Amino acid sequence: MPAAKPPTTPPTLREIARRAAVSHTTVSLSLRNHPSIPERTRSRIRRFADRLGYRSNVLVSALMSQVRMKHHKAVPEVVGFLTGGPTAEDWKNHSASVGFYDGARQRAQKLGMRVEPFWLGPGGSASAATCRMLHARAIQGNLISPFPVAVYLHELDWAHMICVGLGYVFNQHALHRATHNHFRGAFLAFQRLAALRYTRIGLMLDQDENSRVNYSWLGGYLAAQAMADGPKLEPLVTFSTDSSRKVLAWLRRARPDAVIGFGPKPFLTLRALGYSIPGDLAYAALDVEQMHLAHVQDVTGINQNLSLIGATAIDILASQLYHNELGLPQRPVFSMIEGFWVEGKTAPPRSGRRTTTGATPELFRSNVHPA
Repeated sequence: MPAAKPPTTPPTLREIARRAAVSHTTVSLSLRNHPSIPERTRSRIRRFADRLGYRSNVLVSALMSQVRMKHHKAVPEVVGFLTGGPTAEDWKNHSASVGFYDGARQRAQKLGMRVEPFWLGPGGSASAATCRMLHARAIQGNLISPFPVAVYLHELDWAHMICVGLGYVFNQHALHRATHNHFRGAFLAFQRLAALRYTRIGLMLDQDENSRVNYSWLGGYLAAQAMADGPKLEPLVTFSTDSSRKVLAWLRRARPDAVIGFGPKPFLTLRALGYSIPGDLAYAALDVEQMHLAHVQDVTGINQNLSLIGATAIDILASQLYHNELGLPQRPVFSMIEGFWVEGKTAPPRSGRRTTTGATPELFRSNVHPA
């Protein structure tokens, strides 16, 4: 068949159906890659639609599909929010999971869906049973929240599920993902501390946390440090077996005037060692919401924009659901969301004249551009 000249106005589904001599429903299901239509027919319809110049707005289509479903279903479409902590409620103790859930829940409501938590057992040990339950309830779409430990010995039933990863969960698999831009977060924390006239800026990270984000925090810190004219402090990467003696030795050796860290542990360790914050040291958190969950208030640092990450993950999932894209994607999408700086009481501006060894905002603006 010779290629049809695409019309100036894109054809409707009914026009495609008339030209292809099939029903409107067949065209609709074929373009959504629905398994009820034979693969040969789906391929033929997609080629025919391409020749006619049909272009689908995936997000709008997903939204309209959900709006139509609301008129026919008394119960909203359920999206699984999969967690794998030591208990079913442990995810509520982690800022990332809480923020992801809140953003996903609000976005899902606008699309006629409902987010429901499901526990995969400690470290994912109950994954098989949970997947069977999801299948029995006809729940295909799922968001996977990060586990508190980066160990994934148990697989999900990928072939029969549609999943979007939050952060770097199941990093060994090619999942569509939505996550915070950890590299930019650490870079921004260093940059803002330098603007506040801190010149010896250190980094304290737990090795598990460091590896869980693909070393992005460490990379952002080292990149910002390389752009600055001041001292190059060795970052402190700790392990669970390390004692406070190692931290104290690093503090005496590096002599930081400000520390960047994730979570309350570095903050509380510094205070336990007798350091006053911000009297002796300034502190910038890589996730201020995690500090708030630990009842540490008025912290300076990065807000990771967690709710927007959760909402973005729902948008990605809506597209997959509309096209019925079961299994792991061949070309995964990686959406990185920027965080923003929060001024608190743990890193006030330093008084006195600006030193020539410290990094300045002008230095960063002239050499570094947002990713």
